[in-house]
Amino acid sequence: MPVQMGANDMTRIHDACYRSQLLSQRIRQRTDIALRELIDAYTKKLDFMLLQDLMISAKAWSHVAHSGIQAHKVFAHPDLLVCHPETSAYYRGIALLSQKRVSELACPVTSWERGMGKKVRVPGDKAKEVARLYNTVISSIIEGATGWTLENGYRNVIATMAIGLDGSMRNIIGKDAEAIVKARIRNWLESQGLVVSSNEQETTFNLVQDYTMYYKPEPDIEFQKNGIPIATIEIKGGRDPAGALERFGAMTKSFENTPPGCTNILIAGVITDEMRKRLQNIGVVKVFQLDDIDTDGPKWSEFLNEVFHHILRITGEVKHS
Repeated sequence: MPVQMGANDMTRIHDACYRSQLLSQRIRQRTDIALRELIDAYTKKLDFMLLQDLMISAKAWSHVAHSGIQAHKVFAHPDLLVCHPETSAYYRGIALLSQKRVSELACPVTSWERGMGKKVRVPGDKAKEVARLYNTVISSIIEGATGWTLENGYRNVIATMAIGLDGSMRNIIGKDAEAIVKARIRNWLESQGLVVSSNEQETTFNLVQDYTMYYKPEPDIEFQKNGIPIATIEIKGGRDPAGALERFGAMTKSFENTPPGCTNILIAGVITDEMRKRLQNIGVVKVFQLDDIDTDGPKWSEFLNEVFHHILRITGEVKHS
């Protein structure tokens, strides 16, 4: 017998397909090859004589030299990073380090790596600090491997890019959830004749009974009357359980700025047991799950009733058909 899948299962499968398609598209751009070609084309002389100053171990250097590999294809040099900051992604990849980890141990490199051909000014001292970090880790990897090859390094670059892209995809999916929820709310209000007017950007909506709805970065949605916040909605659409507490922290930071008496609502892509426990301890946040309200159904009607019937009181009770 075929296994029947519920709406939640279909949503998760859709998200998995969407993420995989985006990842495949990004990987096909082959940024790793573009970086390799940029490094191969660098012809200025690089001084690697002071190995210790660049944090390159003698054992790792010897292995690379005896393998016939050009040093700058393995080890980072400050001069090359200053000239081509985007190559940070290549050496960071060989070292299997995330941008966040590099920021913690040396300095931020996100702007360095943001797009090929965009010139970023990198101070020499920062370039050296980052190069020393990369070389320390790369040396350790080479020393700990049996017969390390440059191909191993290339594989590390691709793996690091894929991991970073997966994190980016989670953010994109989260943003998609925000756009979906905002569109559903706007469309429903307009269908009920509750929108009096809106600005050209459709970020400010004047509702009946002198209420105003704002679509903002933080909180995502805010309802005001006479300039006083009445209710806010935070949309955290990410479904990765590992990032649930981080999203919870961002939510609480946003809600901390609301005045007493303001009702705060969370729409979450996933709620872990620990997150549920913390939400219960707060006790002032009403919670809905994204899967329950991104399509018409009883939970969607419950959400509409909570916001527009019980809190704002601008409509009668919404019946689920």
